Amino acid sequence: AALLGTILVGILIWKEGKEELFCDKSGVKFATLAGISVGIAEIISFIVSGMGVQAVQSIPIIIGGCILFGSILGLWMLKEKLALQGWLGIWLLVLGIALVATDPGPKVITG
Repeated sequence: AALLGTILVGILIWKEGKEELFCDKSGVKFATLAGISVGIAEIISFIVSGMGVQAVQSIPIIIGGCILFGSILGLWMLKEKLALQGWLGIWLLVLGIALVATDPGPKVITG
């Protein structure tokens, strides 16, 4: 991810002809927190998969949860606003997570 980000920033500098990028403490802080959050989500996905939860259930829940958590942080910390379409998307996301989480999965008969 870091390599790809570096390549993309290099392309931006090359295309725009600017040698300087603006960043402030707030931007660096939020970028660092975003990186930590992605790392935590990856660790959680490995833990959940190690517990025997099917990937078909664990991955949508973890990814959807990250999107939901990021939206809440954007509303709360960054004071961003959502239109009706955004709120509808959030509620559909919550409904989708609930449906996937409560899916009993296939019945396996042994013996």
